[in-house]
Amino acid sequence: MIGFVKYAGVSAKLYALSSELLTPEDYKNLVNQKAVRDVVSYIQSTKMYSDTMGNLNPDEIHRRDLENLLQEDLLKDMKKIFTFFVTFDKDFMHLLFYRYEVENLKLALRNFINRKEIKVEESKKIFFNLGERATIDPVKISNSKNQDEVLDNLAGTSYQEVVRNVFSSYKKSTAVNLIAVLENAIDGWLFSKIISASKNLGTKDQVVVKELTGERADMIDIERIARAKAFYDLKPEELYNSLLSFHFRLKPDDLHAMCDAKEIKEMLDVLKAGPYAEIFKDMSEDNFIDRITLAERRFLQRKARESITKLGNFSIAVYFHYFLLKEYEIMDLSTITEGVRYGLKVEEIKERLINEF
Repeated sequence: MIGFVKYAGVSAKLYALSSELLTPEDYKNLVNQKAVRDVVSYIQSTKMYSDTMGNLNPDEIHRRDLENLLQEDLLKDMKKIFTFFVTFDKDFMHLLFYRYEVENLKLALRNFINRKEIKVEESKKIFFNLGERATIDPVKISNSKNQDEVLDNLAGTSYQEVVRNVFSSYKKSTAVNLIAVLENAIDGWLFSKIISASKNLGTKDQVVVKELTGERADMIDIERIARAKAFYDLKPEELYNSLLSFHFRLKPDDLHAMCDAKEIKEMLDVLKAGPYAEIFKDMSEDNFIDRITLAERRFLQRKARESITKLGNFSIAVYFHYFLLKEYEIMDLSTITEGVRYGLKVEEIKERLINEF
């Protein structure tokens, strides 16, 4: 009964929003479009995106503009949902909202390290527009002259100490390694905050947060270890020490074995014998790096759907369920748009989609 009282309003709202997610028939129609303008026109006709995109000219919209509009639609939904949560949960909800600010921060730091200057008028095309909820200015961070200026631009935020510690500990790192360590440290900070904040929720909700957040953390570290093996120059102990502090199915022995692997094949053997063997069982050394991201997203999508059935509708799971599915749907729409633009065959586009239909 407590779950019903706490989540009745938000569950009803999310159920209504979920009914507007694209159907397998929508996906089938989209991948069969012959031109980008037809893809955009179809998206405009859907109930989910008609308010955001209804008045646009399909002939004039660019891919990045489309992605920005779809992301804005996602953030609009998140703002709507905040009003349906009781005061007890609002701090936790705002923390989840700031996941998008973390993405802004990681991109801004990447720009800074790669010396990629960002103009203010370009910012809306590459950063999430968080409005008054934003605590950082990603343009200022991107355009910082040195590390001290980056830290000054993070003054007063929770991120400053995280970034300062990385800058201090990895002074001699290459740009590629520094970016990887920074992103891990920032993700680790956020996951720790989410897990800590979930302790104020009910026992059932803590289980949901631990599982869904934990599995996402597992996926992040598996992918980062794989990419470190393929592209970075981190020693096993450096790689292990840079991993997230929280995991779900992965144990320290699993992580050590992956970090110690001499090559991709050896790491893949560890994964095929581990708790996520189902994801990697059909992969080979040759296609592992190319397939890992999509395979993990498909896994997380399935888990998000299953969590509703297993844990019930009156749970914090409905929040994770809806926003993960919509986030991945938006990624799929970008993939479809690009596939149609470059004249890929229908089956080639489908192979690249998170949603299997």
